[in-house]
Amino acid sequence: MDAGLAAVIIPASHPGIERRPFWQTPILAGAESDEVVLRDVSVPEEDFQPLGGAGRSDAVQDVGFLWFELLITASYLGIASALVERVLTSSRGGPTERVSLAAELEGAMSALEGIARAMIAGERGNDQLARVILVRYAAHAAIDRASSLAVELLGGMSFIQSPEVAYSFAATRRLSLHPPPRLASSKRLDMYLLGDPLVLD
Repeated sequence: MDAGLAAVIIPASHPGIERRPFWQTPILAGAESDEVVLRDVSVPEEDFQPLGGAGRSDAVQDVGFLWFELLITASYLGIASALVERVLTSSRGGPTERVSLAAELEGAMSALEGIARAMIAGERGNDQLARVILVRYAAHAAIDRASSLAVELLGGMSFIQSPEVAYSFAATRRLSLHPPPRLASSKRLDMYLLGDPLVLD
């Protein structure tokens, strides 16, 4: 097989596969991001699906990243929405603050829905990948602003007395840790905006 990236699906019961606890923080522990150790695992070459290599654009990688970015951003948007719902149902803050919260999240959700509609229409190439990453970064900023304001409006006692508020607020901050990180990919996105294909290493 040529050098480069490839994917293969291996049953968990396959000999040589060991699963170990890896996630040490209680925030989003339900993600079950365990460590998978492979020891002398033999897989036939025909079971591998080539994904291309680092430093190039690949259609299979693009589609995988498209789905990942869409779903992961929507997940964190849902967490922020739960905080905003607490503000609305408890009538905290004034009309201006509550409308601001709704505008932040509705704008981010509408952008994600636009990506989803384009994917349904068959737009799943490199341009769409760049678009979903830019939308994710915009949604990330909206999530940070909305969740911060929501917690402020809910007040200190709500934060202290409700583990759900503190947990949700901490969880909304984890979107920045998912690939591709904004700081690391800014140069690639800048090159894309100047006319080059988007390449994610």
